[in-house]
Amino acid sequence: MKKHSFIIFVLLLLMTPGIVFSQDSEVEQLEENSAGWSLKSQWGLGVKAGLSGVGFELIKGLGDRLNLRIGYSALDIPYTLNQSFEGYDLEADIKASLGGVSGLIDFYLVKNAIHLTAGVVQNKTNIGVDIRSLSSFPYGDIEIPAEDVGVISAELGPGMSISPYIGLGFGNTLSRKRVVSFNFELGAIYQGSPLLLLNGDGIIGPMASEANQDVVNAAIAQYTWFPMVNFQLSFKIL
Repeated sequence: MKKHSFIIFVLLLLMTPGIVFSQDSEVEQLEENSAGWSLKSQWGLGVKAGLSGVGFELIKGLGDRLNLRIGYSALDIPYTLNQSFEGYDLEADIKASLGGVSGLIDFYLVKNAIHLTAGVVQNKTNIGVDIRSLSSFPYGDIEIPAEDVGVISAELGPGMSISPYIGLGFGNTLSRKRVVSFNFELGAIYQGSPLLLLNGDGIIGPMASEANQDVVNAAIAQYTWFPMVNFQLSFKIL
């Protein structure tokens, strides 16, 4: 009697849905559960625009709450400004260069919605200005032609070429379910005290003295953080 009861019990187990005895099925289930961490899945490409310029990113999803981003951005902005100062016409040629390489990690506080971002940024921000006179310059009983007055050149850059970054993002840099995702991010980089370099020639050359340079650098030394705003559109490729 006990033998027949054991056989009936085994048959019931085999016929019960959800009971798996196959080792192959167990392996397949483990592979499915670990698919989120596979190097072959969760890859994307992003295009971005912000205060660091225009660029792109390669994105790797690491599970449900982590994204790794490696990116590059750049932008050059030339600008010419004409200004009158105490009766003299001045021209300033300005060129701002932005961008650099970045390595960032996103941690999602709320899945697919809100994330904290931290990492490092190659800070290549640089602003150069050349100032020249468009008016002649009186010097005693003579007037010096505008082209002989001289030029003052100023170059402003960050105190650190590699800067830590922290930010707060809204959206998703890489969706797990959709092909296209959007992200808006606010953050800041720690650049150290910015550094101004002055050079000059001609009559106005002495204005670019080391003493004046030190005065300006002391005044801007407190601006160690540089704000960042970034908009990004990402496309899932794997």
